[in-house]
Amino acid sequence: MSDRKDAVRRYLGSRKNIAGMSGALAGVGLHAAGVIGDVWPVVAAGLYGVGALVGPADPVPAAEPRLTDVLRVEADALLDRAVTLDRELPAGALALVRRIVRTVRLVLDRLDEVADREADRIAAPDQLARAAEIVRVDVPACVDTYLGRAPSTPAERAARELCTQLELVVAGADGLAAQVPDVHAQRAEDLTREMRRRHEG
Repeated sequence: MSDRKDAVRRYLGSRKNIAGMSGALAGVGLHAAGVIGDVWPVVAAGLYGVGALVGPADPVPAAEPRLTDVLRVEADALLDRAVTLDRELPAGALALVRRIVRTVRLVLDRLDEVADREADRIAAPDQLARAAEIVRVDVPACVDTYLGRAPSTPAERAARELCTQLELVVAGADGLAAQVPDVHAQRAEDLTREMRRRHEG
């Protein structure tokens, strides 16, 4: 019932209804001016119909971008930032960030696919949240902590800590990628099993 009310409310505020109402008012105006006589209700209704038919449609609202697409953009921005800061980061840090971003993008690509197994579909939101945490929290925290270190902190120690942190994130991203099924590979394996069953048996 509420869906019907919402539909009526949307139509009442639509451009087509406004165009139709303008036509109907023009019909009433013609009657008031004496141009048309007692048939004015029919003329007004006809003008409403014409206005509603030829009136412009409401613009379709832009679709919200998927979280996977947003995270891809953020992951790319994260990598761009690391490239920009390469001279300030210790040796090997940029390579680790690249690996993290590449793995997260792989996870996001897999999550975009509709999983065939219900268990995979149920797990997908948690896996997406973990990918978001890696991109939005883990890597920025590692890099920002390194860049914001106190001047008294030994550079070698800070570099070692950053690389250790990023290696832990790499391991987490790799583990996440292992949890998210490759739907295409699964389908290929299923097809192979089916072919074996049909042609070898």
